[in-house]
Amino acid sequence: MPVNVTFLSLHGDPLAPLGGSHHGGQNVYVKELSSHLADLGFELDVYSRWESPDQPLTAPITEGARVIRIKVGPPKPIQKEETLSLLPNVARWLSGFWKEHQFNYDLIHSHYYFSGAVAIYLKDTWGIPSCQTFHSLGAVKQKALGSKDPSPKQRLKIERRICHSMDRIIATTPQEKSDLRNLYETNPEKVKVIPAGVNLELFRPLPQDESKLEIGFSPRDFLVTFVGRLEERKGIDTLLEAIHIVNNDKIQVVIVGGPPTKKDFLSWSELGEKPYREYQRLLEKFDLVGQVTFTGGKPQHMLSRYYSAADVTIIPSYYEPFGLTAVEALACGSSLIASSVGGLQTIVKQDHVGLQFEPRNPDDLADQIQRLMSYPPLNEKFRKNARPYVEEKYSWSAVTEQVAEVYRKVLSE
Repeated sequence: MPVNVTFLSLHGDPLAPLGGSHHGGQNVYVKELSSHLADLGFELDVYSRWESPDQPLTAPITEGARVIRIKVGPPKPIQKEETLSLLPNVARWLSGFWKEHQFNYDLIHSHYYFSGAVAIYLKDTWGIPSCQTFHSLGAVKQKALGSKDPSPKQRLKIERRICHSMDRIIATTPQEKSDLRNLYETNPEKVKVIPAGVNLELFRPLPQDESKLEIGFSPRDFLVTFVGRLEERKGIDTLLEAIHIVNNDKIQVVIVGGPPTKKDFLSWSELGEKPYREYQRLLEKFDLVGQVTFTGGKPQHMLSRYYSAADVTIIPSYYEPFGLTAVEALACGSSLIASSVGGLQTIVKQDHVGLQFEPRNPDDLADQIQRLMSYPPLNEKFRKNARPYVEEKYSWSAVTEQVAEVYRKVLSE
């Protein structure tokens, strides 16, 4: 008999287009993990809140895995913080839906703390074993962002309860396991460290010069690539100031992120609109108007071209629970420079595949950029090591086997 698993990913629909303000690493994680679990013979229903009245109630991810949309709240994207008030209605909707359709799940795997709060209710009501992946911890985010953290006050209390209620917690990095133990008093024996994976077929090395030309740059440019959501915590301001400090006209920066668009790059007038307006001001302040290109959000199948074109991919985040962008870039053979926070401390193996710098420190980042530019053999070494390093540590097949083993142990108990 196949094991029936339900994923709760209330704001992380695995079929949502990437690039929006809340569509990123969690969406990719849920899609890839559910697909690979289905390949192992598990049957998966992934529950996400609807974001459009035109979305079908159910939609296939792959054979054996599907999305079911929760019809609670307005049928449109909402801020994550607004989801909190909807959780009691989400829990009631799910219970009613399961009863109506006579669904019997063997295990719940919830993603992010909103989903974990609902999972506690379902676990207590239905007696179903449960696992949790946080994707982000409120206590760590609060420390990193301070007063600019938009999280509700209840977040830490909810996360603490989840930590003490779940049968297992899957942490994506050793740092997260340490944070769960030290900040939430979580029993370390119930925490299993399993990294996120990367789609090695989708993310693969492509010829660098050809990739540069295809996305509109010259092979002679020293191309810096950034891929990610346009949020303050992603540190784009630190990146732009560092480029200003380096002061080298050979550098071109391409920033891939924002609302999805089919355009190759955005015009100056478009950069005057949200969410780009602040970055336009920084381009003028740092005299970088001719060196920085914004592309808007791009679908996953196009990202390999940007990573492969890069002389270096830079991830200047203030806070990064895992750092999926880093693994994607490495899979495409790009070297990395990343801030030494969260999962990036583990992924970016210093002097093997890239360099780390102190977060929020544009001078330190500028030093690392200059180091790569002044000594090309070091960058070539990083690029050569990148793909084998990812193949060994971050393939989805290896990750999924580990998650499946966690499920088996929970069910056997």
